[in-house]
Amino acid sequence: MIPNITLKNENIDQIGIVVRNVRAVAEQLHTLLGIGPFRVLEWPIQGIDPESTLHGQPARYSALLAFARVGALQLELVEPRAGRSIWSEFLAEHGPGLHHLRVTISNFEETVNAWQAAGLKNLASGTGVHVGSKWVYFDTGNLLDGIVLELRKRMDDATGEGQWATEGIQIGAS
Repeated sequence: MIPNITLKNENIDQIGIVVRNVRAVAEQLHTLLGIGPFRVLEWPIQGIDPESTLHGQPARYSALLAFARVGALQLELVEPRAGRSIWSEFLAEHGPGLHHLRVTISNFEETVNAWQAAGLKNLASGTGVHVGSKWVYFDTGNLLDGIVLELRKRMDDATGEGQWATEGIQIGAS
């Protein structure tokens, strides 16, 4: 049995979409829906060990990411760049589209270990775009009809987001 995360104090806080061109999609979302500004940055962050894995093995890959707030949720656009990644695999198999839902949790290590012990496969993991953050994508596609769940370590600041590791560039800034 897979231990659950009771969302009493935690929420789904991000929707992740894999795209072919982050800048073009961010600009169109800003034009069509007024979403933005988007913070666009390269991952991994230069000078920070990404500690990246793919299917349980150390791996090197990169992506261009864009983040914007849409109400209480963060929208993340992911453009796979170099190397084989969970995102490049998704794009090759499905084309662009909804990739994951993210939950930021306080008991990150405990929950990651419990989910793995219950048989959920760690598809990919690494360090995040906030100083000290970590993330893990779990293979929940068979449970959620193709949707992957991402767990993220809650940071100590009031929002749980933490400090951005880099400023990146802005798209759709007023």
